[in-house]
Amino acid sequence: MASTDNPRLPLTSRTTPVVKYMETRDEKIAPSSCISMTPMPTSSNPKRLPNQSSITISEYELRRMPARKRHVVKKTLMANVGYRLGKRKNLHIQRRFIGDLMCFLGVFGIILMIIECELTFNRVDHKDSTFSLLLKATITFTTIILVGLVFYYHRIDLNLYCVDNSIDDWRIALTQKKIFLILLEAFVCMIHPIPGHFLVEWSSQHVKKIGDNLNFFNPYRSHQNTFTKLILLNSTITSTTMQPLLLTTNATDISTSYVPIDVILSLPMFFRLYLICRLIMLRSPLVRDASSQSLGYLNRVSFTFPFIIKAYIQQQPALCLTTFCISALFIASWAMRACDFNEKTGHMSMADATWLFTISFTTIGYGDIVPSTYCGRGIAAITGIIGVFSTALLVAVISQKLELTRSEKYVHNFVASIELAKAHKNQAANVVKFGWKVWHLKRKGKHMLIQYVQAQRKLLTSIHYLRKIKQQQRKLIDNCVTLLELYNVQHNTSTTTDETSHKVIAMENKINTIEDRLIEINHGMVTLQDKLNILLDRIQQR
Repeated sequence: MASTDNPRLPLTSRTTPVVKYMETRDEKIAPSSCISMTPMPTSSNPKRLPNQSSITISEYELRRMPARKRHVVKKTLMANVGYRLGKRKNLHIQRRFIGDLMCFLGVFGIILMIIECELTFNRVDHKDSTFSLLLKATITFTTIILVGLVFYYHRIDLNLYCVDNSIDDWRIALTQKKIFLILLEAFVCMIHPIPGHFLVEWSSQHVKKIGDNLNFFNPYRSHQNTFTKLILLNSTITSTTMQPLLLTTNATDISTSYVPIDVILSLPMFFRLYLICRLIMLRSPLVRDASSQSLGYLNRVSFTFPFIIKAYIQQQPALCLTTFCISALFIASWAMRACDFNEKTGHMSMADATWLFTISFTTIGYGDIVPSTYCGRGIAAITGIIGVFSTALLVAVISQKLELTRSEKYVHNFVASIELAKAHKNQAANVVKFGWKVWHLKRKGKHMLIQYVQAQRKLLTSIHYLRKIKQQQRKLIDNCVTLLELYNVQHNTSTTTDETSHKVIAMENKINTIEDRLIEINHGMVTLQDKLNILLDRIQQR
């Protein structure tokens, strides 16, 4: 009787062993979930066989089974709906936790990268110090953990796909496209500034001229090296034999700049912000709610990030647009500050970078502040493109906010129609009044007076306003007809058409019945006539 009371048991025959799914709540007592295989007693064989004793199979023992037996056990587990639902719930919880941890590590690495770069930009510290190496080592450590979590996350995702589709082998779900996406995500998360100090010589016609004063502070070299270089340069300047060589070197280094490799490796770290999008998707009520997922499965709608973000923009467009613009402001401004660097002026200030972002985002472009490197120009171009799309989205949001609702539109159209009806009555009364006055003055022979001219002018003006009001009424009726009204009219028309067709069919059936009855009556009349003729013949024979 235990099988009938347990809703998790599959609908199998009485002779096959039944697999029960037991979910352990206390990890200290049972650290792993186990599978209990208990045979169900039958009426023909009430005694339990020795091989059919209740056994418990853990995941480790399941892996140590032969391939054929393990395949049968897995197929039996996948056929159990209760086991699949429980495992699916646990996989969702694990995936959500791993997504939260990945988002935390990704954002934490970006924050450490910004702190390390700002210490160098503000000349508080240099790249050769112990603190800078410690920050970079921390970023590297978090990156290694993040890359490992990327593979673990996709492993849980593959297991979830197998559970949803009753697949017992995860290699079926691992396609070439999936492998490419996993490797691409791991590569994106792998990019970070490595511990150490490396410079790359970058030539550009947009780099500002250094000038004759060589006594500057380079934040990408240690103080000792800079001091030694300054001594060597001063001694070179004082020597008369090396003056032509120095002038030649200054002439060739006008368009040369040393770009640190840390900036090149730091800016791609902002691609890790896709983890925030994944966090929003996994924490969305649409994904966590079982009823919404069931509706999505029935309507063939997948709860991906584009669907979630469309739902959020539809519900709260102003908040979503404001959050996107503020995030783009801080990210693009700091990226411009990090890219724009030369040996004399150093990095662009945050205020100038914010101003450059503003005039690029709004596509104004005053030209008072311009980027001096190709990297800065590229970021400014991307900012302008994002600004164009954001402006289009802003126009759509504002138009949606200014649009009247259905009830407000009905009230506005009703009030406007009442006002137009009143104005139409007034102008019609004026037409009658001034028309009668013109007829009266003309009958008395006063058509040459100024009163006749004024009355005729007012009559023509009233007729003109009357026509204008009729035109406005027609426009108002056209504006009242929306897609919803057309749908209602079409629905009512189709309903009426269906009813009429049913009535016509019923009428045709009745007509056919009447025709059959008339044929029967005609046949009866012919039979009756024959019988009467027979009777008349017999009477005449007598």
